[in-house]
Formats: sequence, C-alpha cells, structure tokens
Amino acid sequence: MRIFRDGANVAGGENLAGVNGNSRVRANLESVKTVVAVGSARGGTGKSSILVNLAAVLAQAGRKVGILDGDLNSPSIVALLGMKPPRGFIPAEWIDPNAGPLGLRIVGSNLLPDVSSIAVSFLDLDASAVAENHSNGNGRQSAEAGYSTAMGQLLSRTRFGALDLLLIDLPPGVEACARILDITPQAGLLVVSHPSELAARANKPVIDLARERGAALLGIVENMAGFNCDSCHTVRPLMPQGEVGAVATALGVPLLERLPFDPRFAETCDRGTLFVREYADTPLAKQLSGIAHAIDRGGNSRASVSSPLAALQS
Repeated sequence: MRIFRDGANVAGGENLAGVNGNSRVRANLESVKTVVAVGSARGGTGKSSILVNLAAVLAQAGRKVGILDGDLNSPSIVALLGMKPPRGFIPAEWIDPNAGPLGLRIVGSNLLPDVSSIAVSFLDLDASAVAENHSNGNGRQSAEAGYSTAMGQLLSRTRFGALDLLLIDLPPGVEACARILDITPQAGLLVVSHPSELAARANKPVIDLARERGAALLGIVENMAGFNCDSCHTVRPLMPQGEVGAVATALGVPLLERLPFDPRFAETCDRGTLFVREYADTPLAKQLSGIAHAIDRGGNSRASVSSPLAALQS
C-alpha cells in the first residue's frame, strides 16, 4: 500500500499534501473557462468511457480540453485513450499534464512516482488537514480528508494552461461528488446512470448534494438504455425502461440523452481508441456529439431553453 504523500514532496522539501483552502485551486484554474465533474453514485455506468468521447468530440471541434482522472485508485483515462502510463516523474513544484490524442491534456494518479498496481492510501495523509476539517465542523474521516487533499494538490499544481473545458472523472459514490464540489465550487456536475431502478434512485442523493452545494446540475445521461441492433435497425431494451427519466422529472433535472449499448463502443474502450472517431456515423456517436456540443454552447441537447450549463460559462 502506497501513501499518497509518498509522491507529494516537491523540490525544496515542500509537501503539497498540505495545501490549505481552495484559493490556490481557484487561482490555478483561472485560465479554465468551464469545469465539469462527471460522477455517479454507482460504479460500472460507463461514465469514464463517455467522458473521453465527449472530450474527443470537443477537441475535434478545436476546443482545448483537459481531463483530470479523479479515480486515484482505479484510473482508467490513460488506458481508454490508448496512452502508455509514465514510469514515474521527478517530483517538482508543478505537474505538467500528459499529451493525449487530439491535444487532450491528461493528469491523474498515474503521475505518481513508481507507478504500479499497488493501491494508494489516503489515511493519515495530512494530520493538520484532518484537524482543520474537524475544527470547522466538517467531521470528515482521515481518508476522506486525504482524498480531498490529494485532489486539491492535483488541481492546484497542474499546469493546465488555457482550457475551454476541464473534465473531472470521479470515482463512484456520493462522497466523491461531495469532495470535488467542496474543492471546485465552480464546477458543474454531469450524472451518468444505468437504466435500472436501483441505479436511478441511487443517484438521487448525488443530485440533492449538488443542489445543497449550489452546483450547476448539467443533467443526467442514461447509459446502456438499450441494445443497438444494426441488422434490424432498432434499439431493444436491456433493462426496464423509464426509471431514470422518472427520477429526472421528479427532481427537475434534464435527461440529456438515453444512450444505447453498442458492442463496438466497448470494443474501442478495450483497444484504447475513440468510438466517436472510428464510428462517427453511428447513432451512439451522434448522441455523444450532441451532449458534447450542448456542454460547449451552454445549452441542453434536447431543448432550446437555457440550462444550468450556461451559468458555467457566464
């Protein structure tokens, strides 16, 4: 088990795990026009795969896009983009993103020295941060405070440069959404769900949390809503339908798209290539493009009315 602080020491002995407050994060992200966190209460919804394809659509349209892989213990962005993880880096005051396809700027726990499959622990990362959280009445456990501190380090020390959009891929769970909205209150939240009733209802606390934090709710994407059958030109249901839409309606959140399952999408993810580039003419690729351009223009892919996306770019 590696402790995240093992890779946090910079030249001169300063420990970036002790970054205090969000002012340094805000200052470092001043040149980033829009920050969008992509999250879900449950794992396996395909949010990481969707995220990289949304990023690719916007990059192909000439936008400058960065991706922060916030799943520090199970990073997938590098593999999804067909990149080779670095063998390690010399700790320095600033972190330079890796260059991905289409000019994407990528950063994540893969930048830790001695990259391996060994899990990263956030326990006892920074005792002062834990103490401060308790003194402020937050009452976080040390692991939660450690994750926040690690993400704060990456967000405050990465030289993203001028970006039109920074996408943050979150690990599953309500807690991860809470932490990132604490660190980057300017971020909007895009929720990805399975069609199942359990998955749809599990995301209600995520949406409630975002509202409590005052974050812009971009909407819900229902992934794997059916099986895309090319031979019969239909989309066949994979699970009972309607629950995600019902939850979105009840909570007043836009249902941006219902994406069908396409086996080629899974295959490109395994190969580390981009579905929207290889199969640009498929219904799924066109739907993904619609979501991406909605984020870009600050509008809803399914409605002409203004959506919370506009507030992120004002």
